[in-house]
Amino acid sequence: MPDFNAFFEHHSTPMWMLSVDRGEILAANRAAEEFYGFEPLTGMNINQINMLTPKQIEDELQRAAKTERNHLYFRHRLANNDIKVMGVYTSRFIVDGREVLISSLYDTSDFESSAERHYIERVEEQVDLQTQQIQASKQRTLWLAMGATLLQFCVIAILVIILHRLRRSQQDNRRLINELSFRNRELERLSHVMAHHFQEPSRRLVSFAQQLSQQLAQKQRHHLSQKSAHSVTEEDNKEMQMAVDFIESQAKKLKELVNDIQRYLSLDLQPKLETVEPDCLIDAVCHSTPELAELRRKGAIEIPQRLPSVSADARQLKMIFHALLQNAWLYRAPERNLKVRITARTMAGRVQFRVEDNGSGILPEYREQVMEIFTRLVPSSKQYPGTGMGLALVVRALRNIEGHIAIEEGISGGTAIIFDLPLAR
Repeated sequence: MPDFNAFFEHHSTPMWMLSVDRGEILAANRAAEEFYGFEPLTGMNINQINMLTPKQIEDELQRAAKTERNHLYFRHRLANNDIKVMGVYTSRFIVDGREVLISSLYDTSDFESSAERHYIERVEEQVDLQTQQIQASKQRTLWLAMGATLLQFCVIAILVIILHRLRRSQQDNRRLINELSFRNRELERLSHVMAHHFQEPSRRLVSFAQQLSQQLAQKQRHHLSQKSAHSVTEEDNKEMQMAVDFIESQAKKLKELVNDIQRYLSLDLQPKLETVEPDCLIDAVCHSTPELAELRRKGAIEIPQRLPSVSADARQLKMIFHALLQNAWLYRAPERNLKVRITARTMAGRVQFRVEDNGSGILPEYREQVMEIFTRLVPSSKQYPGTGMGLALVVRALRNIEGHIAIEEGISGGTAIIFDLPLAR
């Protein structure tokens, strides 16, 4: 009795074996190879022969594998490009653990014409399926278009809102700039007014107080020489002299206060940046003040290494070093000679200065407070004169060039002022 392989190979009806998953022709008998004319037919894909689309072929293979349909009609292309309407009887098998379809094929033109009718019905069915797919695709495209249009409308609406807010912000910015310009003009005007209307009265107070003091001294000498009965007593003279001295000291204090306020207000103006050599500037500061010049001459103000050039307003930087060195001299420790060291280091395009002394120092809890305007940790006196504006002027000048300032412990418990300036380019 012949086995299946012999039956398959020698049968007169074209037969082949297809893989369900890929549509590959795993085996084809001699009759199939002769009919289709491909050499070899084995190894080809059904897509190369069947006229349906790959998707339609895949669907048909799945239906056949599920035994939903075992007698089919297809148009097949032969090796010579002839088109044949083929009837296909197919059955599902498992061969070597693999799902396959074994099909026998026949040319319908050799049988009744009803085969053509069956094929036309199949084609119409496929056309209907394709039409449904096209309609579904059009529907999806329509929904996507509507969604894209809605999204575009939302984006346009958001852009319009943002544009409106930007315009309103620009208007607010213009108003703010105008207001700031007006305020700056007011401050500048106030500075000039203070310079004229405040300094002049204080100057006159000092002048008249000095004249009174001189006249009082002359009157005392005159009355004493004449030994008049109506001469001013020594006690009255002391009280009058005390009053005159108080007027003079308060007038001087008022003058100093007005000068410091005027300098503070002038710092609101845009600084004139230039390349400055700190070493030369510090020498100029020391030479302009007798006590600092003496410290510099004795070597009490030490600059171990050359300081890097910076980009700053020379006038304001001179004021900064003068205020810091003057504070070091004023608040020196009485039990030891004053020593001031000025160093600098370059970091991230800026120069960090450190001005430290061995003076009386500032306790940590007061280091933020002393940088505020009109702040003093000791009462104003002949030993500690000033208006409490020194460090406030330094802070304000540094803010103009985005500088920072901090206070740390210095030499032997003294004070160290750390601040930074832009490195000169």
